[in-house]
Amino acid sequence: MKVLIFLDPILASELKLFLQRHQLPLGKDSKSGMTEMVASVGHSCEKSVDLLSQYMSYKVSGPCPDDWSLAQKLILRGCEPLARRRCLAKSIPKVGLHPFPNSLWKPVGNKTVNWSGLGCKNFECLKGKKLGRDCVACFDLVNGYENQRFVKATSKNDFLIDDVLSLGSGGIRIGFDIGGGSGTFGARMADRNVTVITSTLNIDAPFNEFVAARGLFPLFVSLDHRFPFYDNVFDLVHASSALDVGGKPEKLEFLMFDIDRILRAGGLFWLDNFYCANDEKKKVLTRLIERFGYKKLKWVVGEKVDSAGSGKSEVVLSAVLQKPVRVA
Repeated sequence: MKVLIFLDPILASELKLFLQRHQLPLGKDSKSGMTEMVASVGHSCEKSVDLLSQYMSYKVSGPCPDDWSLAQKLILRGCEPLARRRCLAKSIPKVGLHPFPNSLWKPVGNKTVNWSGLGCKNFECLKGKKLGRDCVACFDLVNGYENQRFVKATSKNDFLIDDVLSLGSGGIRIGFDIGGGSGTFGARMADRNVTVITSTLNIDAPFNEFVAARGLFPLFVSLDHRFPFYDNVFDLVHASSALDVGGKPEKLEFLMFDIDRILRAGGLFWLDNFYCANDEKKKVLTRLIERFGYKKLKWVVGEKVDSAGSGKSEVVLSAVLQKPVRVA
């Protein structure tokens, strides 16, 4: 972010204070020669100064504004990470939660969230909603398809979770689910003593709150953000059509390199029912994957009816790929 933004008189005083440089705790870093730290706010925030200043306008030590939608709008515009704030987030009583691991598949209590989107104020209202091709009634853990996902196949592109785990030769301990919706992949893995972090935004519904209510680990981050993990840490990365990132091959390429970075050598990348739209898009994705030299343990191209309700049959790719050991 340019220094000029920080002198702009329209900015909230809290934002100006946050952007000030701060001295390093021990004075000077002998390795880098740096003597101060600069707060990390995405450079794209400069293009949304009005929204960012609105986000940073609040009463210090008072309740935070009910502006999660504003924060998410900033993130989707590339203003990420957001500035920290000195206000108190609204406290929602956690009523009706179940102890872990029962929480994974029990209906989530209605008083755990206050959601005004789609005319809903509770999770019960969201059960029958179609929120995209990967989330049709995905908040219904009892009567919907969620309790069958990954353990019952509806097409040749649906891989069973135990079959995929067997390919890892017992070495699957921690995983990352990209665009994990209501957290069912993480729940299946938790049933098998595998820890999974589920990345999801609150697009159209309170996915983060729901994932947390199930006793799972939600990560609120967009796919344009460098994943906040060290290199070579995950045994498995799972992704579906959330990987599409707007259909641009360059954006997908950046994303694939970051997935490769966080996946350990010998780890598995599970591409689950990725909608290819057409043969050309399938070829682009195939060529990109092959550049990384992954071993194809499973590779299935087929057709699947769009579960979001269009009735159209689309080409989908499902694959389990193993990252090679690269010698520098």
